[in-house]
Amino acid sequence: LPVATAFENEGHISSTNRSGQWRTKVVEPLYESKADHEVMFLFAKKFGFYDEYVKGMKMATVNNEPKQVKDDFVWPDDATNEIARMGKSIGYTGRTAEMFRRHQANWQNFDPDTLMGIGGDVKGEYYGKPWPAWDEKHPGTPILYDMSKSYAEGGCGFRNRFGLEHNGVSQLASEDTTLVGSDVKGGYPQITKENIEKVLGITLTEEEKRLMGATWSTDHSGLILEKCREKGVVPFGNARARMIVWEFLDPIPKHREPIHSPRWDLVQKYPTFDDQARNFRVETKYKSEQQAKDWSKEFPIVFSTLRLVNLSGAGMIERTSKYLAAITPEMFANVHPELALKYGIQDRDMMWIHSPQGTKIKVRCYHTQMVTPDRICMPYNFAGVMQGVSLEDRYPEGTKPYTIGESFNTVTNYGFDPVTQISEFNAGLCRIEKADGEGFNTFFHEYGENRV
Repeated sequence: LPVATAFENEGHISSTNRSGQWRTKVVEPLYESKADHEVMFLFAKKFGFYDEYVKGMKMATVNNEPKQVKDDFVWPDDATNEIARMGKSIGYTGRTAEMFRRHQANWQNFDPDTLMGIGGDVKGEYYGKPWPAWDEKHPGTPILYDMSKSYAEGGCGFRNRFGLEHNGVSQLASEDTTLVGSDVKGGYPQITKENIEKVLGITLTEEEKRLMGATWSTDHSGLILEKCREKGVVPFGNARARMIVWEFLDPIPKHREPIHSPRWDLVQKYPTFDDQARNFRVETKYKSEQQAKDWSKEFPIVFSTLRLVNLSGAGMIERTSKYLAAITPEMFANVHPELALKYGIQDRDMMWIHSPQGTKIKVRCYHTQMVTPDRICMPYNFAGVMQGVSLEDRYPEGTKPYTIGESFNTVTNYGFDPVTQISEFNAGLCRIEKADGEGFNTFFHEYGENRV
């Protein structure tokens, strides 16, 4: 789909430190491309649920109830506010469009090290209000589970989400673990309408009881958050850090060898999980694949991924930049000279990499001592070649990247994490052999090294 770039969209994004940041549209989407939300709206209209899809952006909380208050919405502000209003259970309530726009306009008033606002309209707030930001008065949480700061400064303990006890062991924090400035000492459960008076030591009026929602995460009146703020108490409780995850297949983490392991002796000692007949409706192999044979005899080399900075994530966008593509103009594998020469592969020779799945890729061999003699390393930033066959004729006219190459994932080994369902994308077993002929470096052929 011809979706627009970040420069052609507007709205907030979140970084890995949990801070949000507003991005302002620089130009309108070019040519036939459309902003992300326009694509979603067109699908919603096509499938007949557009009115339901945008309904939340026309709503607000009135008398502790979500109600439609206007006939239209403003994008992206109303979408941002809908997320803030409905994301109570993860502490999104304070992350409004007004806040993000205000922070964007006050970049110069934030300390770059602490993220704290030091002047102007943002004093006392952390940049982008890293979640949890319990309500609009909360500054945000720059460091999770920091007990050395008060509630008003973004401190908090661990969330109590596993119950009050398990097998007779309390899941609440000990009395020694008290948030700075909290009126409640030690551990306590998540705050609800039912327990708030007892936990906080307060008495609610009849009107407050009438307005208050059942729990801190569903209370649209904001009263629970208000009472917690007055007492310096984080609404999601103060619990122990859970070392035993009893919902996992391994409640206490233990070593299990990969499905395709270079150490057959360790496979016998540390086998993987049993096969699962219905893992999200699909049969998934684990132990039967791992122990079908000693895979390392046919595939004795470990491979792993690397990331090319100039090609960023997947490389799909950056390989359409002539200058970024020129830095790394072809797909390659880093191989220790000792390993490469064992198979008769000279520096800059083409080589085949074969996987246990029966797939193969043809890449350039780069001799380097940055890897050990028992493994190779490859980027995952290329596409456009499949098992030695160029697919450049598949690109629509004018869209072929400046450089194409084999995809690393063609030789990705079989395997899935049983909890997250994430595939084994980053490492596996392979074997290598010298390949005849040249590679698929179209860059210098078409554009010329001197011109670059």
